[in-house]
Amino acid sequence: MRKWVLATIGCLSLVAGARNASAATTDGTLITNVACGTFLSSAGVGFSISYCCTATVLVSNPCVALQKKANPTVQSSGGTVTFELIAINCSASSSAFQIMVTDKLPDNMAYAFSANPSWYGGNGAPIPSLFKSADNLTWTGGWPAATGNVTPLWLRWQMQFLSPGSSASITFLATVL
Repeated sequence: MRKWVLATIGCLSLVAGARNASAATTDGTLITNVACGTFLSSAGVGFSISYCCTATVLVSNPCVALQKKANPTVQSSGGTVTFELIAINCSASSSAFQIMVTDKLPDNMAYAFSANPSWYGGNGAPIPSLFKSADNLTWTGGWPAATGNVTPLWLRWQMQFLSPGSSASITFLATVL
């Protein structure tokens, strides 16, 4: 009796707590939709249609991976570190659009102006949308950020497009305080 009561309570809790579930379908998944039908004869008898029909959809999602490198990885106070962010579209079939890369300047570092900063997309074109923020909420355009800006300072780049298998590289300098 006790097992029956516990099983009933468990089932009721699942029904009462039910809600819609969603998940991202992985790249390369083939979704098949099958439709079948029936019809009624004049005598009111139901018949199945001889053949069902199908439609397929191939799921194609971009896969964006982000890497970050520092050079050098050991530095003394007053020294400069070059940070490189690399966004890679690892999908073999799907382009990625409106990729936003945000990076917080590390604590105890100040932004250092670079005469040749690089922000280049997969086709070699500059990444056009560059922003900075002192609170990670209010973003202002204009680049580069003023030399000597200290933390908190967030830097943001918006890339419009990454084709399959391509990457974009973003480089900036920071000085150890």
